[in-house]
Amino acid sequence: MQKFEGHHKRSLFSEKKQHPINNYDRRIQVFFLVVCGLFFVVAGRLFSLMIINGNFYKKLAAGTQEFYSELLPKRGEVFTQDSRTGEKFPLALNKESYLLYADTRQIHTDEEAKAVLDQLSEIFHYDAARTSTIWASLNKRTDPYEPIEKKVEQDQMEKIKAMKLPGIAFIKIPTRFYPEGNLAATVIGFVSNNDQNRALGKYGIESYFQKELAGKEGEITGAAAHGGGWIPFDTRLFRSSDAEDGANITLTIDRTIEFNACNRLYQGMLEYGASSASLVILEPYTGAVRAMCSFPDFDPNNYGSVDNIRSYNNSTIFTPYEPGSIFKAVTMAAALNEGLVEPQSPFHDPGVRADLCKTPIRNAENKSYDDTNMTGILEDSINTGMIYIAERLGTSRFLDYVEKFGFGVKSGIELDTETPGNIDSLSKNKKNNKIDCYTATGSFGQGLTVTPLQMVAAYGAIANGGLLMSPHIVDEIV
Repeated sequence: MQKFEGHHKRSLFSEKKQHPINNYDRRIQVFFLVVCGLFFVVAGRLFSLMIINGNFYKKLAAGTQEFYSELLPKRGEVFTQDSRTGEKFPLALNKESYLLYADTRQIHTDEEAKAVLDQLSEIFHYDAARTSTIWASLNKRTDPYEPIEKKVEQDQMEKIKAMKLPGIAFIKIPTRFYPEGNLAATVIGFVSNNDQNRALGKYGIESYFQKELAGKEGEITGAAAHGGGWIPFDTRLFRSSDAEDGANITLTIDRTIEFNACNRLYQGMLEYGASSASLVILEPYTGAVRAMCSFPDFDPNNYGSVDNIRSYNNSTIFTPYEPGSIFKAVTMAAALNEGLVEPQSPFHDPGVRADLCKTPIRNAENKSYDDTNMTGILEDSINTGMIYIAERLGTSRFLDYVEKFGFGVKSGIELDTETPGNIDSLSKNKKNNKIDCYTATGSFGQGLTVTPLQMVAAYGAIANGGLLMSPHIVDEIV
């Protein structure tokens, strides 16, 4: 028993002598695992740096190794003309102005802020609300860039600089300038800045030709010096693409006709107490628009001062309306062209038609003209006479002529926000040659809508022997 126990103790002692070897093996295994772990960590980090975030770090390095600058194009300018001599007059130009801002960290006390505000108020004539806004801006005390005034003129900038006001500085900015003010404002539109501080056309020509007017940005990239400037003779990284200035656009608008016609329209609107008015003058043989305006309008130099954004809309293309009796010439032209009537073809006016609509159709002021002819129908604007013409045409043929005259679709003029009008009511019974109420009222311009431009173009087709010219307002793009 004792020997057995002794042998057993020696056996245990023997195992203890071999244990350090096992510990050594385990340390090797742990070391190997640690090395493998570090390898995977480093490999993962390299994968992140080189593959996942490679572009980011390339750009970060390029920021210290390369010089980069955007080359901004000059926005194209817009001109009206004298259609007789071809002389051009600027309608939209570019000029440099200044943005006034405050580094409020340099304005240390309320007294300094008040002095700055008082001096600026002498230049810009602030009202109470604007004074309160600027006072709040000047008292932020921690903002290095607090915009105060946009579109500061050169003489204003020089006068303010001479005052040496604390924290006040300027940035030169390109500005769109409209030397004619409100003239053709709803045709030209205006320019504002987008989120990237890039000029963006809104409404009219400025919007429709945004791409052409804006041009194309360029860039220059090269090796950068220690201070960040370009090393001009180091061609290792040099790349350059020139900016392409925007195109200049000349409109078909005649400046003299535009001024006189639109001024007369405005006076007429005031005279009759109308809330809106529009005008289009178009050459029937070419489709060239020589004058176009609508009221109320706006000054594109101060487009933000309008009472209602509807002032931006060019109602000659944007606002459809029921044309009423001026549409009668279109209906009569269709019948004449089809040989269904002649100018002296007789007509007996019954004064009322009660067989087509729920409400009887009458002439204006309930008049009856008895025996007359086609010329008399137009001269006296006889509603029942136009129904007679529509009956001769039939629904399908009447609708076909209305469409051929350009109604119900956009004219394609080079302006933003054009609408097509609506002639859907004439399609309700187009397969039936017998006219219905919609065709009857449509014959004298009710129950359908058109734009002023469509109406003028249709009359141009009548004057042009039946040839409808596409209205256009751009003469050339250079």
